[in-house]
Amino acid sequence: MKKAIGFAALGAFLLSIPFANWWLKTNGMWVSPLLGPLPSALWVVAISFVLRDLAQITLGRTFAWSAIGVGALLSWWLASPALAVASGAAFLISESTDAAIFTPLANRGKFLVGVIVSGYIAGFVDSAVFLRIAFGSWDGWWQLGIAKAIVILAATPIAWGIRRAVLRQPVQR
Repeated sequence: MKKAIGFAALGAFLLSIPFANWWLKTNGMWVSPLLGPLPSALWVVAISFVLRDLAQITLGRTFAWSAIGVGALLSWWLASPALAVASGAAFLISESTDAAIFTPLANRGKFLVGVIVSGYIAGFVDSAVFLRIAFGSWDGWWQLGIAKAIVILAATPIAWGIRRAVLRQPVQR
């Protein structure tokens, strides 16, 4: 059961990368009354951070790193080379941030804190890197980070529930 959930999370994480780029290419920017213009795919990216954490705790970090590379290649084909490079770089940097924050916290039994803190920090870092590479500007990085933090906060209880279900499963021999 643990591996099945892990591969499902990994598959969803992998597909979230090209899907986010396709969504942005198709739908462009949205305007939030409080935060201003935001890339329309921010919700996909924020949820992908939680999926990445689930894949990491069930399968290991190597799978998450591999998914980023495959996702960037799919993005190149589905969206555009510019978006693929920007999102690939942003995901790699945010994955590194996540590895430095989520992994130590999760290993100490602080899964929820790890998902929230690493997701928030990775969301801000990802936003800054993506906007700079994709659009040549830092404008809006903090607004995008706040919007991702809201989605991460909403997705965290789902990740916690899945994690609890995984841990309650008996070990398969």
